[in-house]
Amino acid sequence: MKKITYIAVLLAVLLFSYSCGNRKNASDYAQMIDSIRKAEVAEELLKPTSNDPVIAFFDTLSMKSVPMKYDVSFVEYLPQMRKVPSAFNSRFDYESNVELFAVKLPSYKNYHMMLLAEKLDSTTTTLYLCTMSQEYVLVDRLCIYEQKIENRDGRLGVMRQDYYVTSNYEVTLVSYFKGEDDEEESEVAACRYVINKEGNFEEAVIEL
Repeated sequence: MKKITYIAVLLAVLLFSYSCGNRKNASDYAQMIDSIRKAEVAEELLKPTSNDPVIAFFDTLSMKSVPMKYDVSFVEYLPQMRKVPSAFNSRFDYESNVELFAVKLPSYKNYHMMLLAEKLDSTTTTLYLCTMSQEYVLVDRLCIYEQKIENRDGRLGVMRQDYYVTSNYEVTLVSYFKGEDDEEESEVAACRYVINKEGNFEEAVIEL
């Protein structure tokens, strides 16, 4: 209604200017009004709509609380997490043939927070912490859990990375290695990340 009133007022002003001897002709004013209408249509198209199927899907996901830490049963069974329709994989920068599961986390400032699981096979899962825009477009992601075979200093073994995430999304990642002949795994590295104002994960110094 406001837009109709605005255009009506603009028409009245333009006609008044024309009647007072303005050199522009009627076709010039028609072009101006047409440009205004096109700009308004373009602005409406850029606005996210509530019936966007991608937004509707993410809004139906369960909410997982933080803080959270590595839990073997969670990694194996992915409770609360829901399979992402393959058509929506591109929101996470994945091809449609990758099997993904997702769950929502409490938001951080102006960003939606998601926990994403990539199923590599029936027994192998990689977890990512993701920041997303208000329209659920991926901003950044951080691998927080993975397990893989690795050759370390000439020794073949299993490298495992697990995580601890605070309620302020300060993320501590610890890497462990267990060689073929080792009875127990040993800690080999630790790092910490925070989310900067652009929504990206940024490595921070670990205070000892």
